[in-house]
Amino acid sequence: MVSPLLIRGGSVVSVVTADDTPDTPLPRDLELRDGVITDPSGGATEELDARGCLVFPGLVNGHDHLRSMLPSTRRADTSALADVIEAGQRASVVTTPADYRALTALASARQLLSGTVGVVDHVYPLHRDGMLQAIVDGHADVGLRAHVAYGLLTAGPAEVLSSIDAQLARAVSAADEVLPADRLYLAPVSLRQTSVDGYRAAVAAADRTGLRLYTHVAESTDEVEQCLAEHGKRPIELLHDIGFLRPGTVLVHCVQLSEREIDLLAQNSVAVAYCPSNHLKLAKGVAPVLAMREAGVRVCLGVDGMTDLFAEMRQAVYVQGSAARRPGALDTQAALRMATADGCAALGEKSGWLRPGDPADLITVRMDNAMLAPLTDPAYALVHRGSGAAVRDVVVAGEPVVREGALVRADLGELIEHAWQATRGIAVRSGRQVPSDWSWQRFHAG
Repeated sequence: MVSPLLIRGGSVVSVVTADDTPDTPLPRDLELRDGVITDPSGGATEELDARGCLVFPGLVNGHDHLRSMLPSTRRADTSALADVIEAGQRASVVTTPADYRALTALASARQLLSGTVGVVDHVYPLHRDGMLQAIVDGHADVGLRAHVAYGLLTAGPAEVLSSIDAQLARAVSAADEVLPADRLYLAPVSLRQTSVDGYRAAVAAADRTGLRLYTHVAESTDEVEQCLAEHGKRPIELLHDIGFLRPGTVLVHCVQLSEREIDLLAQNSVAVAYCPSNHLKLAKGVAPVLAMREAGVRVCLGVDGMTDLFAEMRQAVYVQGSAARRPGALDTQAALRMATADGCAALGEKSGWLRPGDPADLITVRMDNAMLAPLTDPAYALVHRGSGAAVRDVVVAGEPVVREGALVRADLGELIEHAWQATRGIAVRSGRQVPSDWSWQRFHAG
């Protein structure tokens, strides 16, 4: 049971007001009780002193994979998407539940320390008993609220594959057993890695169980061309025809879209997770975010293995402005909404506002941070100059999980050590231990 908590003396920024205009930060105390925000009653038993800080809604990451199973090195500079997928597949063959937990816990810590309170963690493969539980435990080790997109595969190494029916049975049985059903998605990985029959089976399972759907789609021109060659339809058109597009579905990337496909997304109340830094790194192109938003498609932001949501907010602003040849085509306020209120709504959560009755998910940011000061427009400063380094405290569902920049539930040094050992072990067992990848091990703190 989380004790009632008073957030005292902070300047509260609610992202937007009722008429969708920027909110003016106001000195205001917040009381957090039973996981929601209330008006102060004087009954809080704990206090967080937020004087000198902005109090801001917690950020929401609509797409990520919280396990990097390979060392991060400069060899990745020239890796195409297909190379990244193949390398991950080979590493996954030898990965254990303990590896998954160690890597998930550290990545979850990075999320919290950079102000992200909620995430969709797209997970695959789940080929060993205990892997899903290990991932959920990794999230819980640090206090991150995670939705799990249970990845469904029909292509890849034989060692990680089972029938689509068996995968779906395991996914469905996890609902309300391993994690709440409203935080579990049935998630065919992509049209590259999951057959159309696999997508149809996921749709049928969603119809039976009420679970939501999630997938990567329309990432590249190669994907679109292959889909047209094999099915005579573009990817979104294909998903529409098999019933995958529906309220509650989240589609990741949506870079290569036609006008008709954008209309289909809007007509079916589908949400899109936009990952601008990932798109730039892998040269996927520019997603038509402005056109999607104009059509009424809800667009949130995803980190997808990159840095943090502060970086994604400004990348979204700059990339969309550059593509439109119009600075501010996607403005600061829109980026803030995509990382907060729109992210919550895309995932079916009520939050992102900091009003009484809303979930108690928030962060504090020091106003004397050198990158933000002199602070005249907090929203602009957070988007264009902010980073996770400016975050001081993080509260999830009323529980402080980061205080004064440090994790509350776990020791960061221990998480780093466990993740380092897991990464090294995977490289050795998979036969992908490139000596140059480990020349820096003398710098390892362990």
